[in-house]
This record gives sequence, C-alpha cells and structure tokens, in this order.
Amino acid sequence: MADAEARSRKARLTSIKDLDWLWQRFVHPPGYGQAHETLATHRLLLLDGEPGSGRTTAAKVLLRELSSGGERFYELSWEDENGKYQVEPDFIVDDDRVWLDLSRADEGTWHALQEDLSSLRKRVDQHGALLVVVLPVRGSETLRPEFGQFHSWIKRPSAHEVLRRHLRLEGVPEATTSPQPAFLSTDRAMLEVAGFAGFVRKAYENAPGAGYLAWYKAAESASTGRGADVATAVSKLRLGPQRALLLATAMLHQAHVDHVYSAAAALLESVEYADERHTLERSDLVESLDHIGAKLDSNRHVRFRELGYDAAVRTHFWHNMPGLRDGIQRWVAAMVDHPELDEMERDDLVMRFAEQCLHPRYRQTLVDSVTGWTRGSKTYRRQMAADRALRHALSVEEHGRFFRQQIYNWATDRRTSEALAQVIIMMCTDVIAVTHPDQAIVRLHHLARRESQSTDARTALLGMVAGDPWMLRHLLQRLTRLPTVGRQWDIDIDLFLELANPAAFTDPVNRNRPLIAEADVRDMLAEGWRRAFHERGEVAWKPGLRQWLIAAFHDDRHRDALIGVLVAGGEQRGGVLGRLYTEARALPRFIAGGRERSAAFVDLVLRKICTAQGIQVT
Repeated sequence: MADAEARSRKARLTSIKDLDWLWQRFVHPPGYGQAHETLATHRLLLLDGEPGSGRTTAAKVLLRELSSGGERFYELSWEDENGKYQVEPDFIVDDDRVWLDLSRADEGTWHALQEDLSSLRKRVDQHGALLVVVLPVRGSETLRPEFGQFHSWIKRPSAHEVLRRHLRLEGVPEATTSPQPAFLSTDRAMLEVAGFAGFVRKAYENAPGAGYLAWYKAAESASTGRGADVATAVSKLRLGPQRALLLATAMLHQAHVDHVYSAAAALLESVEYADERHTLERSDLVESLDHIGAKLDSNRHVRFRELGYDAAVRTHFWHNMPGLRDGIQRWVAAMVDHPELDEMERDDLVMRFAEQCLHPRYRQTLVDSVTGWTRGSKTYRRQMAADRALRHALSVEEHGRFFRQQIYNWATDRRTSEALAQVIIMMCTDVIAVTHPDQAIVRLHHLARRESQSTDARTALLGMVAGDPWMLRHLLQRLTRLPTVGRQWDIDIDLFLELANPAAFTDPVNRNRPLIAEADVRDMLAEGWRRAFHERGEVAWKPGLRQWLIAAFHDDRHRDALIGVLVAGGEQRGGVLGRLYTEARALPRFIAGGRERSAAFVDLVLRKICTAQGIQVT
C-alpha cells in the first residue's frame, strides 16, 4: 500500500508540474484579463473562443493562477461509463480547481449541462472551489440569459509570441528576437505552433550554426509533411528488402544500425517475403541506407537526412499500404520481445506504432495489440510495451476518452489477464489519477472486485486514496451506496473495513475541516458499519471497532462523532450494541493510564446506545 500511496502523491505532483509547464509557455490572449476577473469574482467561468485559440490551456492556466498550489486540479467528467451525459457535482469539495471541457460536446450535452449549471455553481460556491467550463463551438448562441454574467471570450494570442516563448524555454538561442517564419503567415492552432517549435529545436540541434532561416525551412518542411517526397521515394524502391529497411529505419529512428538491420529482416519474415538472393549479391549497408535517404552518425546510429522524414515514412506505409497493417502489427509484437533492442529503442518502436493507431479507424488495432502483449506467459518486455502504448494513447486529448473507456471495459471483465491487470493498475495510479481521479477510482475498484489471483488492485486502490480526503470520500461513497443497477459486492465490505481508519476521517490534512465533520460522510460511515455488522462475523469487524473506540477515547474533539457513527451502524441491533458497550468497558486494558477517564467515556457510549434504542436516560 505504501508504494501505491507514493505513486498517488507523485500523480498529484505531476498534475501541478504539468500545469506549471503550460503556464511557463502560455501567452495571455486578448480577453484573458476579463476572463480572469470573471472567474475570480464569480468562481464560475464559461470560456468561449474559436477552435485552436487555446481555450482548454487557458482554462487550466486561469485555475493555476488563482491558486496557492495546494489545491486539487482535475477535469470534471461529463459522461458516464455508457457514454451518456452525467455530471457529478458531489465530486467538487473544498478549494478544488476544476475544468469541464465541452469543446467537443454536442448540442444535447450543452443543453443538459445548462439544466444543471445552477446546482453546479451552488456546489462550487459552497466549497470555495473554482470551475471553468470550456464551451462547445457556437455554445454562446444558445446560452441562457441568466448565465451571461459568467461568459467570457478569448481570441487567439500572437502566434509569433507563442513560438518565441516555446523556443526560449527549449534553449534555442536569441529566441526573443527571432524573425517570424512563413509558417505563421496563415492562422495556426496553438497546438500546431507548439509542434512547429519542437521541429525548430530539433533543426537547431542538428545544425547549431545554420541560423533561423535554415531552421525554419527544415521545420516547415517537417510540419507541413513530406508525404509527396516519401511517396516518390517509395515508388523508386521496387525491392521488398529496400522498403523493409526504409520502414524499419522510420520505426527505429536513431537506433543502432545492427538493430535496424535485424528489424528489417524480421519485418520481411512477418510479411512472409521470400528473398532468395545470397548475402553477397545484396547491397552493402552504407549503400542500402543511402538509397533510402538515411545515414550513420558517429555512434553508428541510423537517422534520415531530412527532419521529419521518419514520421512521413511511418504514415505513408500505414495509410497507403493497408495490406501491410496486419504484418506490421505482428512485426511490432515480435520486436517487443527481441533481446537485442534496448529499453529506449523498444519504447520508441511501441510509441511510434501507437501513433499510427491513434485514429478512430485504427484505435482497435492498438487495443488488440495491448491485449495480445499481455496474454499468455507474462514477460517484462511485453508488459512494458503495453504500459508505454497506453500511456501515450491516454496523453493525447483527442483519444484519451476512448482509451479510458477501454480501460474501464478491461477492468470490468473477469477474463482480463493478470499481466493486463497490472498495466491497468499503473495507468490508474500514474496517469488517469492526474486529471481524472474519479475515473481512476472507478476502474481500480472494479478491478479489485474481480481479481482472484492477487490483491494488487485492492492494495493500489486503498493506497491511492490514503491521505487524500477527496479520493477517500469518493471511494467511501462507492463502497456504501446501494447500486441502482447490478448487485452488491461482498468484497466492498472488506474494502470498507480496511478503508475505515478513524485517523483518515478526523485528520483535516489540507482541508479546513476533517471528513467526519460532514453529515453525509458520517451517514456513509454508519452505512458501512451497518453492512459490516450485518454481513460479517465479529472476528472480521472487532479489530476495526476497537480501533475506532481507542481513537474516540483519545480524541476529545471528534469523540461524539466517532461513537455516533458506530452506534448508528449498530442499527438498534442488541447484540452489536452490546458488544460495543462491552468493548468500551474493556478499553482501559488496551490503553496505558486509561482507567482514570474510562468512566466518563463508557457513560457517553451507554448514553448514545440508549438514545438509539429509544431508552430515556436520566
């Protein structure tokens, strides 16, 4: 559990670091000041703007600027697990910084949200939280008049200034005075500008003395794609081994030449190509690389001469040679287990394959690959390949929702392999928990309910919520509420007994008040104890009961609430309440110096029991 708790803390820190990374590169767009004032005044902002203007980034930066750093930042989900509209205002608690991205939502979703917006705003106000809603395209056209005071519009920031900011932070010299490239002569989405900056940095690293005009030229060619150049080059390479080397070089770009050559041979096997020529009749390595526009560096690593050429080659083969896709998929699976590849080369191969699959038409191919890599005998290499592929897929905003749903499907399937379950655990604690903590809890909870060979998901789930009041409250709600569909799970009682550490509910941590001060939390705790008393034997719940009594004995401030929860959980069951009273009387045996205060404590327990049973106490 300690490892899971440490990963959970790391995930929360990652969230802040990611926001700081955005903030450092963010250029305030026109309208930002008004948006900032609206959010600071009303705690709710309905943020509008043209697609590509950086609305979602602006939402995150606004929340970061209006914070001290100790708050929780996360994206509020607007879909349930079946893809239907659902927003859970109860997820928002004290000081949360939340954004709701409706930029891709349809008209029906936007209409449904406006039905709930008043209650959502009330929740935000009650808990001192902040909420930014990124509106869908033309969402302001159907905005209700009563919500107009929360609406603000931002325009595109200066693309050149955004580029300069990125280049300066990437270490490219004289970035603050760099000329404007022709690439920015047309409107570009902020994501495109950031991508262009990355290519400029690579061009600078390849030729530090070339200057901005040369760097821009290389970056523009890479950004706008080299599809036509690659298509022409492939048409001239008529032999299978030449094309195999071209693709292997693109998929293992900058890997050692021996590994690229070996991968090309493996690719020919995967696509069942029979090359009967003797080795002496084939071109040597240098000549072969020259034919495909590649070269060796001083470390005998292979790379193309032109920037961005490797990505264009990968795209060409995947999109224009559909008959090869199955063979490429088999080849990647074989190379994952290839002993010669080092970890970085394997990661690059998997990431580049995943990139080709990140299209609505091909996402299932990546799902099938991850399932295949984690089926059968478990190996570290296959498991890490599945891990890297899913991390990359989840990080791409356009596809993250699809893969979070897929992870949900795996988590609720008893046939999910142990190796895949381990990958799901890592995705939940390391990735999904950063921006969608509620979804991370849901998926780990489902996995914990169904695991039979280990308790890893259970340990990870409890570790992830430990020390985090928001997650603790959310998991408690899942463990104690009656399901509207499906069945109750017996394991939820065991999870509750492990979760119900009184210190976790009485320690304020970073909150203004502890969880047990909330009436609904006390109700949920009482329901959890009720189920435990009713459906488990005394051996199971007695240690927890004693732990709560000891905590109540020492904690003057929360004693009444702690005892009240136990008595309410007893639900007027004489046997349970009798055991509660007996344990309270026996408490001095477990506490040094407890006899002096035990009489008053036992009297309080008795009074609460009598009140619950309707017995008048004089």
